[in-house]
Amino acid sequence: MWRPSRETFRFTRFEQRILWSIVIVALLPLVGTVLFGLVAIGEAYEVGVNRRVGAQLEAELALYRTHFIALREDAERTADAVALSAQMRDLIVAGDDAALRTELEALLARYEVVARIRVRRLGRAPLEVSRRERLDPERYRQVDQERTLDGPANSTIDVTIAVPAAAFDDFQRAGEMVEVYAQLEASKGYVSRTYLLVYVVFVVTLTLLTLVVASTIARRVTRRVGTIADATKRVGAGDLTVELPVYGDDEVGELTRAFNQMVRDMRGSRDRIEYLQRIGAWQEFARRLAHEIKNPLTPIQLAVQEVHERYQGEDAKYRQTLEDARSIVEEEVATLRRLVSEFSSFAKLPEAQLEDADLSDFVLDAGRSLAAVAEESQAEDDVRVAITTETLGTPLPVRIDAMMLKRCVDNLVRNAVQALRAAPPQSGGRVVIAARREGAQAVLEVRDDGPGVPAADRARIFDPYFTTKTDGTGLGLAIVKKVVLEHDGEIACESAPDGGAAFRVRLPLRSAS
Repeated sequence: MWRPSRETFRFTRFEQRILWSIVIVALLPLVGTVLFGLVAIGEAYEVGVNRRVGAQLEAELALYRTHFIALREDAERTADAVALSAQMRDLIVAGDDAALRTELEALLARYEVVARIRVRRLGRAPLEVSRRERLDPERYRQVDQERTLDGPANSTIDVTIAVPAAAFDDFQRAGEMVEVYAQLEASKGYVSRTYLLVYVVFVVTLTLLTLVVASTIARRVTRRVGTIADATKRVGAGDLTVELPVYGDDEVGELTRAFNQMVRDMRGSRDRIEYLQRIGAWQEFARRLAHEIKNPLTPIQLAVQEVHERYQGEDAKYRQTLEDARSIVEEEVATLRRLVSEFSSFAKLPEAQLEDADLSDFVLDAGRSLAAVAEESQAEDDVRVAITTETLGTPLPVRIDAMMLKRCVDNLVRNAVQALRAAPPQSGGRVVIAARREGAQAVLEVRDDGPGVPAADRARIFDPYFTTKTDGTGLGLAIVKKVVLEHDGEIACESAPDGGAAFRVRLPLRSAS
């Protein structure tokens, strides 16, 4: 089971700087917002909850009370005025209901605040007149006043006074407002502290959340930067096999890709330099070896020839021995001279003198002379040398030493022809020379449909003196690679589509200027 180590929770100096910067940036507005919140809440209460506002609300409530007292007194006076009507008393005593109703309607019309008048008499049905619109409970509040008539009238007068409902509603709202204000004033300190606490908790939570997110992002970035730093140390120590994984398309991802490309370039440069250094050492060795072998060859050959010519004896068997010895020595001397010539040619290989050229034109020119290689190798009936023309119409501007690059192509074609002669296909062999563009590179390819090169030999095939042929020196492909490297190019041996070997030379395309 995986358990986090101490290193997992330990922040690097870079991470600490980032986090402290975020903390400072977060705390400054936090302190400012807290102070602002204190002042804002205090001022809000000073504006909304102060003595002047409270006094004004209480005064309005007292005014409403006074108004209602006046309304009640007015209702009582109106009820008294109705009950004291002498005409109404006489009509009640007389028992004239029609005249009484007429009088009640007159009283109702005289007093606008009266909504209803009812006369209750002993032993007789009540008599009532009213204004229906003033009895609407949604628009008016009814105040009932009762008056008793003593004496001959001996009746009860019920007078209903209608007061607009809006006045009651305003009075109720004013009372509620005063009550709410009293509660606010009583809880002023508590509300301020509560709001401030909630605000501070919210800001602190948001700040902590920001810190967590920032620390996670910072750790991710710094870990990636730290990985690049560790890889840089390994490269500085000489390890050019470093390859970092690339995550994301941000600046750190671009830095990682640039680092990997830099290491690949350094690895390629180191391999190129080491190979050229080895080639230089082998060239010096070949020069000395050629010198040491070449000098005694002529005396050996002359000595054997002189021994053969000076013998004047009659011993036929001995003479035949001399003949055989001379033939063997001359044959081996010729072989040694050929090796010395190859060594000397390898040792005297000049540096490439690069000039602007078109690789397509170069392949077409080289193809005219390379077709004769099969004939020189006595394989013209079995091997065909061809040039693909599908992509040769496209310009491929490069910088090359045409003479030396032609020598490389010549060596590659000769090797392919020899391989086809050693293991000829049933339908005859074919060597193809092609040129094409791949990205920012021009590719010169020589491939065949022969047996190919074993995968185990491809890594050593360009080393000097390594050969799989019985009569080879192992210098041809070494010369090819040296020339390609001096062209700032690359060469690789791969499998051809037809199963044979494919030697691909990659040269940088010349930028148009």
